Amino acid sequence: MDRLYERSSRRCEAGTLDPVVRDAIAAHAEAHQLGDVLGAAWWCCETRSTRLKRPGLLARLTKSGDPDKEHTTVALILPRYLVVAVAGEQRGVHVRSIRLEDVSVGRGLASNIDTGVSATGLWTAATEPASFYIGLGDDADGKAFLDTLRGAIAEVKST
Repeated sequence: MDRLYERSSRRCEAGTLDPVVRDAIAAHAEAHQLGDVLGAAWWCCETRSTRLKRPGLLARLTKSGDPDKEHTTVALILPRYLVVAVAGEQRGVHVRSIRLEDVSVGRGLASNIDTGVSATGLWTAATEPASFYIGLGDDADGKAFLDTLRGAIAEVKST
């Protein structure tokens, strides 16, 4: 099957993120009492995603397809949390977080045709566990982020 997105990931400093994304992350952290997530991040990964195909007819009719031709995903690994922000022109900025001890990561269905990881667990402010797909580039920084995330999860769960 053909890939859905062309993705490229890069490790970055939280201070270099787009100010709108940075402000949304800070607001989320304050609302959920997570502390200074931008300052405490062990690893910050920014992934730029470009949709390769137009959503199908049903997705366009139900508005369930990706509204943006391009979007950015920012994922931060903190000592006890994973914070993910997704930003696009049509979708705006959406931020979510999950405790590392509550998350499991795996390939998921989308991984068969895309690069990234499915993170499953009880996300902040949710009442039931859910999966969220984090798109990552199939490049050195995308792979290093995933390895670091898996290591951080294992470390927190072993203590």
